[in-house]
Amino acid sequence: MNRVIALLVGLLLLVPVTWASDPEVVELQVTGMTCPFCVYGTEKNLKKLPGVEKVDVSLDKKVARIEMTPGQTADMQAIRKAITDAGFTPGEILSNQAVPDSK
Repeated sequence: MNRVIALLVGLLLLVPVTWASDPEVVELQVTGMTCPFCVYGTEKNLKKLPGVEKVDVSLDKKVARIEMTPGQTADMQAIRKAITDAGFTPGEILSNQAVPDSK
């Protein structure tokens, strides 16, 4: 009986995690990238940041798209530093918004 109660309590604690807010997505320009290795280095640095769930860097568009874990807020200073540390220049923020989860 105690195991059943413990299991039910555990399941109830997981429910808020699945109902978390929509993830924040930031898109910003990145200048100086010229090849796929530039994209790889930029993505690698951005993926290391706390709370980052997905990163997509476009060489053609010169844009980095960073999707945060639901409930996490983007640290723009850390994002800009990660891009600079990869050897490139962070530019204008194109969008910074929560997007509905597609799950």
